[in-house]
Amino acid sequence: MSKEKRTAIKSANLSSNITKNLTLVGLVSLLLTCFAISIIFWFLMSGQLRDDIKNYVQVLAIDCNKMSTYSELDHYKGGDYRITVIDSMGNVMYENAKELEESKMTNHSDRPEFLDARKTGSGISSRYSSETGDLMYYFAVRLDNGDVLRVSKNMYSMLSMFNSILPAVVLIGGAIILICWFMAKRMSKHITKPIVNMAKNTENIAYDELAPLSTTIEQQREQIWRKNEELLAETEKIKTITANMSEGLIFLDKDGKVIMHNESAQKMVNTKRNALFHPVGLEVTEREKFEDCISRAMKGKSAICEIEHGEKSLQIITNPVFVNKAQTGVVCFIVDITHHKSVEKMKQEFTANVSHELKTPLTSISGYAEMIESGIAKDKDVKRFAAKIHKEAQRLVTLIGDIIKLSRLEEEASEKDRLTTVDMEEIVAECRDSLEMNARKHGVSIEVDSKPCKIKGDREMVYELVYNLCDNAIRYNKQCGRVMLSVETDGDKAILTVEDTGIGIPSEHIDRVFERFYRVDKSRSKQTGGTGLGLAIVKHITERHNAKIDIVSEHQKGTKITVSFKALCG
Repeated sequence: MSKEKRTAIKSANLSSNITKNLTLVGLVSLLLTCFAISIIFWFLMSGQLRDDIKNYVQVLAIDCNKMSTYSELDHYKGGDYRITVIDSMGNVMYENAKELEESKMTNHSDRPEFLDARKTGSGISSRYSSETGDLMYYFAVRLDNGDVLRVSKNMYSMLSMFNSILPAVVLIGGAIILICWFMAKRMSKHITKPIVNMAKNTENIAYDELAPLSTTIEQQREQIWRKNEELLAETEKIKTITANMSEGLIFLDKDGKVIMHNESAQKMVNTKRNALFHPVGLEVTEREKFEDCISRAMKGKSAICEIEHGEKSLQIITNPVFVNKAQTGVVCFIVDITHHKSVEKMKQEFTANVSHELKTPLTSISGYAEMIESGIAKDKDVKRFAAKIHKEAQRLVTLIGDIIKLSRLEEEASEKDRLTTVDMEEIVAECRDSLEMNARKHGVSIEVDSKPCKIKGDREMVYELVYNLCDNAIRYNKQCGRVMLSVETDGDKAILTVEDTGIGIPSEHIDRVFERFYRVDKSRSKQTGGTGLGLAIVKHITERHNAKIDIVSEHQKGTKITVSFKALCG
């Protein structure tokens, strides 16, 4: 929608509001005027009625005082006047309305006009008549003989007169409202026309009051123009970057429709803009992986998966996009990791081959060194050197064993057939028995507090995990220290905890202890025979079992490592 059109719409709204408000003011003014005139009319007519009845009663009273019987009043009947004569006790002596029988009429001694007439000579009141049910106006005077002459008239006669002129009032009022509406419309157009012109040309100011508004509009227009130029420049920059990316980039809205993609994504999965995301050219299982990754991101969680596309290996990274805490879509990166996986595979094969090749001769060296150490060679120097050779050879054997473990753990193919039900309580007990002698050698005690708990996993790997954690806790403990092993359940989680009272880990090293060959204290690691791969193996085993590992440590006070598995039972 153009700016001129938006301005016209806003102007029309303003004009409509002005017209409506001015017409409403006219209507309210007319209604108030009619109400005021009606009240004035009512009071004037009431006064006129009162005067008419009063004059009529005074004339009639003179005649009544001369009459020998009240039946002579019959020749006065006619018109809207009702004539009643009441004696001093309140009994009706005469009533000209023949439809009302005097004998059946109630006593009038409690009527206000009767009481006032008896007391002061005359009385006035207005009320609904109990006999006729009409709104009546009463005027009463006391006759010379003590009786009371009362004349009344129906007040609806005034209302009928008002009703007779009501159509004319309504017609005139409608004409006035129409004139008000017409004048209000012309006035609103006259008021808003300069504002519309000012929107087109801010220098054209019709009212002095609009000068600040004109200045503000011009400043905002300049700011919008500059921001628009900056936005266009940034957009072009982003287009250039994304167009030259080797990685695929796809933006999806919250409904799963593709709102943007680069050429790399188009080549990799053949996406279509403004259509629901549907990767083309993938095998069924690979496409399901891809769509599952997108689905998880749609639910607000980041996700990563790897798929095979022909001869290529692709890594899919999806992340939800939030604006003001509300998810508006998903961004998807597609990375070609074919070369990386090839190099990784070669590295794994090289590590495995070298490890197997070195293990046999180093084991032999360790055996010969042990023979020298046992006293077969009598020379004291040879014995001392042989002990060192044996120690180093043993460390190399351990190192090679750890490298082999890592190589196996890093294999991409998951060995699902090796997954069994693992009794964690049994694993902890076996590790304690295996490391009992080693713990005594280091002056460390092992305490176990385990509860029945089972998980789904590779038993050999889980044993290796517990063994390495416990072995580390012994190696880096203090004399007379303790290692506490525990297994417990927490909801659907199986919690393995290995805690020691050892030397601890400085805070600056905690984030790196799971890296290969990383040692906090290299001299102590060498002294205890550590390879620097124990926690790296633990990390890989944890990842293979979709478990979570946490470490809390305080320097010179101890370390606590917790591994959370998904439990099968408590």
